[in-house]
Formats: sequence, structure tokens, C-alpha cells
Amino acid sequence: MKPTDLHSGAARIRHAMEELMRVWEDSGDHWNDSVSEAFYRERLEPILPIVKNTLDAAGRMQVLLDSARRDLES
Repeated sequence: MKPTDLHSGAARIRHAMEELMRVWEDSGDHWNDSVSEAFYRERLEPILPIVKNTLDAAGRMQVLLDSARRDLES
């Protein structure tokens, strides 16, 4: 990973979130009660927009870093 490579870290976060949601969906076959609903509402649901915003910001920051690197190299 290059010092200015945010794509690798963002990809790991994206993969982890996808895996978390896959496991959560799979757990619904065995855990489907008020506690599971509260867990989703209180723990998982709040982090979804945070992760999305973080990944979007990492993408925008990567564009800026790439531009700065090119400017410094020329």
C-alpha cells in the first residue's frame, strides 16, 4: 500500500461491512426476536450511513491526494 493509497483501506472496510451484513442476514434464520430487532436498530443501523459517508470521503480524499502527488511530481 502506497502512503497515499486510501483505496486499499476503503476496500477492506467495504468488504468487512458487506461480510457483517451477510452474517447478520444469515443470523435471521435463527435469531428473529425483539432482542435481534433492538440489536439491529441500536447497533447496526446507525453505522450504515457512517460507513457509507466514510467510504465516500475516502474516495474524495484519494482524488485530492492523487492530484497533489501529480502536482508535486511535475
